[in-house]
Parts: sequence; C-alpha cells; structure tokens
Amino acid sequence: MTHRCPTAPEEPCTPPALDELRVLALGLDPLTAAVCLALAEAGVCLLNVRDPAPVGTADVRHGPYPAEFQGQPRELVLRTLLRRRSPRCAPLSAPELFPSAAVPTAVVLHTWSVPGDLVADLATASSPDLDPALPTLSVVRDGGSVVVWPLTDWAHRPCRACVASAVRDARRAFRGSPPTPGEPLLPRQDGTVAVLTRTVATGEIAGRLLSHVLRDDAAPRAAPSGPPPARPPSGTQSPDGPEACLVLRRGLTILPLAPDPRCLCSLAFTGP
Repeated sequence: MTHRCPTAPEEPCTPPALDELRVLALGLDPLTAAVCLALAEAGVCLLNVRDPAPVGTADVRHGPYPAEFQGQPRELVLRTLLRRRSPRCAPLSAPELFPSAAVPTAVVLHTWSVPGDLVADLATASSPDLDPALPTLSVVRDGGSVVVWPLTDWAHRPCRACVASAVRDARRAFRGSPPTPGEPLLPRQDGTVAVLTRTVATGEIAGRLLSHVLRDDAAPRAAPSGPPPARPPSGTQSPDGPEACLVLRRGLTILPLAPDPRCLCSLAFTGP
C-alpha cells in the first residue's frame, strides 16, 4: 500500500503513524477483544467496536472480560478495558461514523464465532451499512481453531454459508478418520491447544491489521542487488495475492484451507 501526498500524487508520503489507524471491530468474542487490546497497546487510538451481546461465562473464562462485567454489553465493557489499557485510546461504538475507503488508514475486522457445539450456532454482530470498498479482514473462531480469510473489501466479505463451510472443513482437518476411540467429535473450547491458538492468533491478526496500513515501513528503500526472487508456486502467494487461500490455525499448526467452491464469495481473492 503506497501513500501519496494530496498535493503531489506522484510523490509518496511518509507512512501514517499508528494513532492514525482506524479499526472497526464487528463481533467482540474473546479473540477479537484481545486483538483490540493488543492494538491499543501498540498505539492505535481510533477503535470503533460493535457487539451489543452481553458478556457471558465463556467470555470471562476464555477472554479478557472481567467477571464483574458479566451480563453487560460486550462493546461497553471493551471500551472500558481499552481506556484502561491506553489512556490515549478513544474507543466508541458507532459504525455509522466509521469513515469510507477514501481514508487509507481505515480497516474492518469482521469476526464470527461458534459459541456452542454445532456449526449452526455460528454468530456475529449485525452488519452495518458501510462503504463497500472498505478493506476487511474476516475471521472465525471455533473452539481451538481459528480461520482467517485473505483481505477483501467489505462488499466481498465471506457470507454465512462460506463461514459455516470453513468451520466444517476445519473440524474435519483435525479429526481422525476414522475418529480415534475416546476422541471428542466436537472442538474443545478450553484446554492447552485452545489457549495457545488464541494467544498466537491474537498477535497474528493484530499484525495483519497494522501491516495493511504500515507496510511501507518494512518495505526496502532500494531494489536489492542480485537476481529477483523466484516466484512462489501456485497457491502459495502472499495472503493478499490473487491465489491466496484461507489460513487455518490450531495451536502452532497452520494449514491452508480451500474456500467453498459452491459460493461466489471466494472470487474476491481467487479470481474467476
């Protein structure tokens, strides 16, 4: 992502500061709440968080929500935690005030979760009316597994059917065939693997959001000497590339996950 000066579009500007990043987080399950707190700790001040669902027992057990806030709206509690974590952070819960894609530092984090045992329990916050061109990172958490989509625009974010299909594929990927005797058929919400997944995924997702806007800081200032690097084989390009696939994480294991071929949502990052 190259930032251009408004008065001289041909000249690149200095990359924006962290406090210029604007993040809209939709769906504040324990993973997304932890991501928002990590962003605030990194210096992000403009966080717009939306999820009126009450803080439940699982949120307290598996996330940063304190027990004394159980029953209160997630968005209200998270705003309190964000202000405690970073006094400079000015969180709000007003998606209607989120800027359009004309602001290059705006990005959406859209999170789904499976709070129960069945894929049909899939839940997220209601989708507001946003600029269709807004960059959007979609995530689904299911027990000890997290699936992350390539960055798309808001209009081409995965639909509910695509997310449900990804959850089923993720469960099959880590289930023995045939199942091992005594192996649970449904993912465990707690346990060492789930804690490890949430810890690692929190940093990865926060890093993806930061790098989307600040990637110029890590870009080389001059072309390196020697031959150009070899093109990666098909299907292994950058997560933002046209052949990118979904990324499934469980603990320290990462697997590529093919999108649902029956849905057109994947055309946003796989091409026709």
